[in-house]
Amino acid sequence: MDGNYSYMPSKDTVENTNINHLMKRYGFSTVKELYDWADTNRKEFWDAMVKELNIVFFKNYKSVFDDSGGREWTKWFTGGSVNIVYNTVEKWKNNEGYAIKFEDEKGRKRHITFKEMDELTGKLAGSLLDLGVRKGDRVGIYMPLNPDCVIAFYAIMRIGAVSVPIFSGYGKDALQTRIDDAGIEYLFTSESYMRKGKEIPMADTARSVKNVKLIISEPADLKEGEVSFAALLESGNYTGSVHTDSEDPAIMLYTSGTTGKPKGTVHVHGGTLVNVTKEVKYYMDLIPGDTLFWITDLGWMMGPWAIIGSNCLGSSIFLYDGAIDFPNPDRLWDLIDGNGITLLGVSPTLIRNYKFKGISRELKGIRVFGSTGEPWDEESWSYLFKVLGSGKVPIANVSGGTDIMGCFLASTPAIPLKPRCLYRGLGMNVSVLDEGGNEIIDRIGYLVAREHTPSMTRGIWNQPERYLQSYWSKYPGLWNQGDWAEMDEEGYFYLYGRADEVIKTSGKRIGPNEVEDSVLKVPDASEAAVIGIPDAVKGEAIVVFYTGKEGDDTITLIKRQVEKSLGKSFSPKYIINLQNLPKTKNGKILRRVLRTTFLGQDPGDISNIEDKSVIEQIKEKAAEFRGTKNGIA
Repeated sequence: MDGNYSYMPSKDTVENTNINHLMKRYGFSTVKELYDWADTNRKEFWDAMVKELNIVFFKNYKSVFDDSGGREWTKWFTGGSVNIVYNTVEKWKNNEGYAIKFEDEKGRKRHITFKEMDELTGKLAGSLLDLGVRKGDRVGIYMPLNPDCVIAFYAIMRIGAVSVPIFSGYGKDALQTRIDDAGIEYLFTSESYMRKGKEIPMADTARSVKNVKLIISEPADLKEGEVSFAALLESGNYTGSVHTDSEDPAIMLYTSGTTGKPKGTVHVHGGTLVNVTKEVKYYMDLIPGDTLFWITDLGWMMGPWAIIGSNCLGSSIFLYDGAIDFPNPDRLWDLIDGNGITLLGVSPTLIRNYKFKGISRELKGIRVFGSTGEPWDEESWSYLFKVLGSGKVPIANVSGGTDIMGCFLASTPAIPLKPRCLYRGLGMNVSVLDEGGNEIIDRIGYLVAREHTPSMTRGIWNQPERYLQSYWSKYPGLWNQGDWAEMDEEGYFYLYGRADEVIKTSGKRIGPNEVEDSVLKVPDASEAAVIGIPDAVKGEAIVVFYTGKEGDDTITLIKRQVEKSLGKSFSPKYIINLQNLPKTKNGKILRRVLRTTFLGQDPGDISNIEDKSVIEQIKEKAAEFRGTKNGIA
């Protein structure tokens, strides 16, 4: 061990973690031994997970997995019958604890017990059958993160239909694309919701699309052919969870469309349920009585992940459908205090904003922080740990993707933590390879999984060849996640962004996150995003976009800091101040949009950008540099 740890769990802390209980139960003395066993004894490990997580199969599976059709098309828990909703709701129907806690932007609250959730989802499931929805049909959900969206999510899967959550911030074109691609006949939506004090007329967007029938929550005035959500809840005949096959599709999630047409990734009842629940239990260390709040949307993977994992373990999920910093930055603290939240999932972008605003108030009551969405910079990770967590709260930093409905990498409260670090995913058999496919240590390369894992997408909807090309073509037989990563001898990992965003300047490769980390050491820089652009001399030149204090002094400080941290070879060609960076609603920075817009190219699908005015800002800045000696053609 190199000793560069910020968090060292006490002996008592380690002994009380779920992962330590698992380790001891199977006779291992170290976490590394447990992880090695999980990677090399896959059948025994995943069979053990079903038992440890109390997953109920209506019919026992014949084999843990079957890869006779090729590793890329592996099937899990074959011959078994299981339903996500039975395990998250129906098996807990005699539990008076809360399945859902909810608060909206106006401060109104709603709590729903497991018993009530069973009744609500059972009645809505019956109404869906009356509407003609059948097993395998895709049903869309275009709603803010509130109890109605979760009731719809569960009711759809309860009858064997496929839930298709769609990001609540999408506009007409993005919504229509997903409806058409998935073949959605019915779409759940809400009349409106509040965001930063403004009413968002969500149903107006839903009404603007074609070829779909709407089920509307709290409609102001139903139009012809529309159905009231409340009426379906009132009239439905209670219906139990159908016995779906382990490999039956349960959820279809769309990637955010950073390249080409958005991909519809397909996730099944068995593998999704087992892996997601494993991750929430052992990474977030969820225990009975916990309330998990992940700042996200149902249309992003972390929404279904947090909901399914919490409820399958019999614990509460907290939902919030407003802006986390409205009407003031202290809103998050109020939500935590007022709802008994014990586990909190954040994005690095949110924490950077708190750091830049100088907020130093401890987030009391939080036992474990979760984080995902983008790589950390060291300053912001340390600020979350030392300031908001008072140097006591571990950060379960996880990374995976929509396409695997889970996490290849995850740190846990049971291990010492270094700034920015992740750890091996339990049972995920990951590594980092160089261009030639050789495993590398302490060098940046491609993050891969050596084996198929249960929650991986069963393909891209109606595009099998695209699935193989996207994930299995770079290293035959290995899943290429597309992330740029580094691992060390102890099993810790560090992320550096998407591999297709790596910059090669003067023959040297560097991930944008390394440069961004340097930029954010400058106090006047709030956020940063780095891209590479064509350069006649270097091949690619580095461009830094940042938010924060504008002016030549800040630009000079950024340039010097990057040169000091990384060397003059990586000195930025341009350093550009923006009012905002192009980000999704859940805080992920879209470097692809920065690069294409700056180069005067078509940015593609920008429907998932929260503030589209940033596009014009980038265009204006780019125009200032066109025609310069080494500028943009």
